[in-house]
This record gives sequence, structure tokens and C-alpha cells, in this order.
Amino acid sequence: MTTEECCDATYKKIVRQHCYDALTEAGFARFRKEGVDWPFGNEFHCWVGLNTVVEPKYVEINPFVGVHVVPIMKLYTSLEGREYNRGVATYAVHMGELVPKERAFRFTRQTDVAAEAARLARLYVGVGLPYAESMADYERLLPLLQGRVPTFGGYPQRVASCLYLMDRKDEARAFVEDFVKQQPDYFEGFAVPFLKLLTH
Repeated sequence: MTTEECCDATYKKIVRQHCYDALTEAGFARFRKEGVDWPFGNEFHCWVGLNTVVEPKYVEINPFVGVHVVPIMKLYTSLEGREYNRGVATYAVHMGELVPKERAFRFTRQTDVAAEAARLARLYVGVGLPYAESMADYERLLPLLQGRVPTFGGYPQRVASCLYLMDRKDEARAFVEDFVKQQPDYFEGFAVPFLKLLTH
């Protein structure tokens, strides 16, 4: 393989910038150099995740889509003493779950990067945005979060925060008290300040 054909971190950066530029041109809001989303207006955002793999012969973008819910993320990270990050999904899936027949986004040195980035942006506008909007309220999001509670990864915290923000505080309390008994090591850091919040 010649140097011209080899894919590396520099090429990865070029590919990702083209993708973010194409998404911005399609109407997504750029909130940092490698970060875009689409605000829905109720503090729900369509979340975009471009997971990237670098191999010697290609760079592959694995697109994820979902929602970022500002109040949920701010509430649970603040209770855990962590910094809020607009770039973290509240709930997301791989785009392949929504369009299994879509061709992979694999960039070699011969790829027309701008054209493939434009295809990626069209996929987010045509499929990603409607999917994210379909869960852009607490009622529709809650069962999705509940379905992921067994995987941990912040989902129990998101469920409790979602219930709290829906003013279903008794359910939130019951859920947290039950879950902390099952998983004290994992959940206590969130459960203690959350239950304190409920008493005020």
C-alpha cells in the first residue's frame, strides 16, 4: 500500500470535517468544531453521533441518531457532580437499525468525500430527524429509557430524572429506592442526592 492510499488520523479528521460541514449546510446547528444537533425548541435536540473507525485502507463512519434532552442531562450530571455535556446522547440508536439496507459510510483515498458526506447529511435529514422527533417529549421517551435500565450506562439516572421532570415524583422515589437496593455500588452516588432533592 502506498503512502497516498494509506488512511490515518489526518484523513479521519478531513472526513469528519466534511461530514460536519455537510450536516451544518443541511440545517443542523454547529455547537463545536466536531458537534452538531438540531434543536426542536422544547429543550429536546436531535442528537448526532459519528463514531469513527480508522483502518489502514479506509475510514468508516458509524452514524448514530437519537435525542439529547437538556433538563434530563443537566439534572442527573449535576447530582453526580459531573459537568453537563451537550454532546452526550440521552437516548440513541445506530442508523443501521432504522435503514438496514443503507450502504456503509466507508471512505478510502479514492472516495469522493464531499459526495459521501452529503449522502450522510441527507440520511440524517430524511430518517434521523423524523426518528428523533418521534421521541421528542417525556411521555414517548420514558419507555425507551426504561427499556435500557438493565444496561446501566446512565439509564437508571435518566429514568429517575425523566420521572422527576414529568412531576411523577412518587414513581421516581419508588424507582430510585428500589434500584439502589439492587445496585448500591453503582447507584448510590446518584440516589442519595436525588432522594434529598425529593424531600425539599
